[in-house]
Amino acid sequence: MQYLGAYKRIFNHQARLRDLTLHVRDEACADILSPIADLLGRRGHEPLRGSLTRCLSGSRSRFFVKTQKIDSLPSRLRASFGLQRSDGGQTWLVAELRNSVEAYRRGAPVPQVAGFGYQRRGRGLVREFFLISEMLDGHVNGMDWVQVPGTDIESFLLRCFDLFRQLHEREIFHLDLWLANIMLNPAQPEQLRVVDLENCHIGMPLHFAEALGFQFGFFYFRFVREYISEARYDELVRAALEAYEGVDKERFNHLYDIAKHQTTSRKKRRRLILRGVVPTK
Repeated sequence: MQYLGAYKRIFNHQARLRDLTLHVRDEACADILSPIADLLGRRGHEPLRGSLTRCLSGSRSRFFVKTQKIDSLPSRLRASFGLQRSDGGQTWLVAELRNSVEAYRRGAPVPQVAGFGYQRRGRGLVREFFLISEMLDGHVNGMDWVQVPGTDIESFLLRCFDLFRQLHEREIFHLDLWLANIMLNPAQPEQLRVVDLENCHIGMPLHFAEALGFQFGFFYFRFVREYISEARYDELVRAALEAYEGVDKERFNHLYDIAKHQTTSRKKRRRLILRGVVPTK
């Protein structure tokens, strides 16, 4: 896995347990490997996400572990040798490692990555990839937050739009940005953080207006529409756009109207960012 060399230098402490290899920033974090092995031993056939509560006995005692089981031969080849998918991306958790490290480096409000690892038999292909990040203790996701009685939906949406702007100023375009991927501490609800950066474009897209329109439309389509009328959401979006200079409103509105009303696959989102192709049904 030479293509991960840059990240092995960042997370330069290595630990091994049977067929698992772990790379972490802090040598003390190597204690996490045994609980990960136990966790993977209980996994089924679907991607597993879980928090490990017995990783360390020191000051940092909890991590969030996200794993991806890699079944198909093409996926194993990509994970083992850094080959890209047909749309130009990499295996999803490898992409999330890259995006999360870079987003944190740019000062984005994202959890810090603690390390990564993989499972392979001997010198064979990678069968599982896992990513370890800081545990957001006390946080809830946006889906849970909007269901709390008394939540001011409009104020929350405005904070979300400000989060969008913070990401855009750092040239980070999250292509799966919906309520469940926004985290907040109820004690400080004005401070939002974003998670799950696996489907993310870093760098200024050639088709900025379309990318912006997609993000605002997609955010409405994924459950926000259950909590606010479309007309009122449009008003909030128009106000939010005042923070952006030189946005082509016609191009923005075209993608915005489409994304508000239909499902857009991951591949179509990538094509939109890379080629400006309008997603269609």
